[in-house]
Amino acid sequence: MPTITYDKNDLLNLIGNKMSDEQLEETIHLMKTNIESENESEITIELTPDRPDLFGIEGLARAVKQYLGIETGLKKYSIKPASVNIRASDISYRNHIGAAVIRNVNVNDAFIKSLMNIQDVLTDTIGRKRKKVAIGIHDLDKIVPHFSYIEVDKNEKIIPLDQESEMSLSEIIERLPKGKEYGHILSGQEKYPVFTDARGIFSFPPIINSEKTRVTENTKNLLVELTGTDKDAVSQTLNIIVTNFADRGATIEAVKIFRGEKFESTPNLSPSTIDVEFSEIEKWSGVSFHKEDVFELLKRMGYDSVENKGKITIYIPPYRNDILHPIDVIEDIIISYGFNNFTPELPSLATIGSSHPVEKTSSKFRELLVGFGYQEIIRPLMTNPRELFDRMNVKRERIIELENPVSEDYTCLRNWLLPDLMKMMSTNKHVEYPQDIFQVGDVVVHDENEETMSRTVRKAAALIAHSKTNYSEVKATVESLLKQIGMKYTFKDSNLSHMIEGRQAIVLVNNKEIGYIGEINPVVLENYGIEMPCTAFELSLDSI
Repeated sequence: MPTITYDKNDLLNLIGNKMSDEQLEETIHLMKTNIESENESEITIELTPDRPDLFGIEGLARAVKQYLGIETGLKKYSIKPASVNIRASDISYRNHIGAAVIRNVNVNDAFIKSLMNIQDVLTDTIGRKRKKVAIGIHDLDKIVPHFSYIEVDKNEKIIPLDQESEMSLSEIIERLPKGKEYGHILSGQEKYPVFTDARGIFSFPPIINSEKTRVTENTKNLLVELTGTDKDAVSQTLNIIVTNFADRGATIEAVKIFRGEKFESTPNLSPSTIDVEFSEIEKWSGVSFHKEDVFELLKRMGYDSVENKGKITIYIPPYRNDILHPIDVIEDIIISYGFNNFTPELPSLATIGSSHPVEKTSSKFRELLVGFGYQEIIRPLMTNPRELFDRMNVKRERIIELENPVSEDYTCLRNWLLPDLMKMMSTNKHVEYPQDIFQVGDVVVHDENEETMSRTVRKAAALIAHSKTNYSEVKATVESLLKQIGMKYTFKDSNLSHMIEGRQAIVLVNNKEIGYIGEINPVVLENYGIEMPCTAFELSLDSI
């Protein structure tokens, strides 16, 4: 979970209320966050990843004010009509953009610190280290219309931030620290995305901004531009940034983004809505609330609400991207009510807990693999068919898919683990080799015999990447694992399309197939842009 340090005096000024350290600590704890450390000038807070609107000091102050009843209900933000247009080309690998103009900013030390903090933390979290979303913030008055988002040749030049002379885009990636850190995002592209004005390039996303648009203490107006691979993530991130600026007294102005003759205006700060049954609130909270009390509790969490045919229609702030289901709203009602107000009850049935056998096996595998020098990764259960099949050179099969996915990256449940490891290796191919990674986790397979038409299976998978890895190495690892847990095993020739023919095998325990080992097919390595030989294994722990 992200841990962020805030300027205490700036936080209290934004809250607009004199509070003792004890009062501030108690309020923050009641909002499902933890204070890690505190001194006279700073406070460090561990935040839950589902509340990115609190990552900025302005968002945290807003939430505290609402919780304390200083400013309750849905906070409305006005947007002035657009005076800036951006012409956007279709760039397949980074096609989604958002932008806004922020006017009348007061650039002081607190503002600069907040600006740097929110930009870094949002690109690291929602932005997935700039791959999914990257943010650029510029002095608007130093940019000359007209603005465009286009692809250009790698030899085009820009004066990068903190530099005195021009450099080509390829030189930036090869020589500058930001280029080395984030250049892999554009790996394999013949041209690079840039924002331009009448004088040339002023932003090279997701790598670096231009020195000529640097924000200084004399800056009064800002252009905020975002690029990314996910439209919703770009929009949500933009909403968090602009509302934070507005909470410091700045004015939000829309930007029109043209694609041909069509355009969209960003940001969109209209609230979304969700309906919640009164009975569900009592069911999950265990408290019989009066309707009026529910409305008040919702106001203290920044919502507006109205009764609608026995339900509550709740208006969700534009900076809240974590409200996906009525249970999320009910959780906020419980937080607003206060955990301290619940009366603890002993369960009516006393039981003695113990670990499930598959959990014991999973723990043993983790312990052994860490001891072998592997590093554990944890990836989401949700993914997409392209990752599961196409990039892995595997024929598509029936899987468990979502009916209404909110992102093209997460449309189904994974049915094996190796694609996760390959994607992670692809993301980290700029890191020094050898790289040995593993994952122990659940997969979901289609099963006609189950009531839910699906079955959850616990698996363990590992990936080895270095110049001399081969079948013998991965075979030795699997043999050591199975010997350590007392399993008798055999290997049988296989013909898996994601492995090299003749350098792969099926793993059998008690004549039952539990997994496979082998060297990764070069076609798969090419699909992921990995230039290093890789070997892997994947085993079903339910079968051991």
